[in-house]
Amino acid sequence: MLKIIIITLFGAFLFASDISQSLVQQQINESFITKFEYGKMLYNNPRGISCAKCHGDNAKGMTLSKFKHKEKDKVYHCEIRTEDITTTSFDIFNAKLDPDILVEKPKFEKENLCEKMIYGNTMPRYFLTKNEIESIYYYITHINKK
Repeated sequence: MLKIIIITLFGAFLFASDISQSLVQQQINESFITKFEYGKMLYNNPRGISCAKCHGDNAKGMTLSKFKHKEKDKVYHCEIRTEDITTTSFDIFNAKLDPDILVEKPKFEKENLCEKMIYGNTMPRYFLTKNEIESIYYYITHINKK
């Protein structure tokens, strides 16, 4: 009898969780501003520098700068380019914006001098909330589907 009660309560809990998520999604879809619109607003003006300034209006990335670097007798032609973030996983996207998540620094070979010079998480953190990060992520992963 106790097993039946526990199974029934567990089933009711799962059902209630589904209803709760459904209501939240309905609230988002029927709110004054949609999740997509909110994400777009944050992408274009999060808190200062726009994501679009570096990643472009379509979030596909772009070249920010090209330069030559001379070391000893060798000349390196370097390029600073932002990534296409429309296909980035949420975990990586979140790690770039969350100051509490440490990203392991890669090791560079001597011939990768440009990559070594420009490596670093130069992404502004903006002090975004989890909801804001999720909204921006939703926008960039749906931007080219609209």
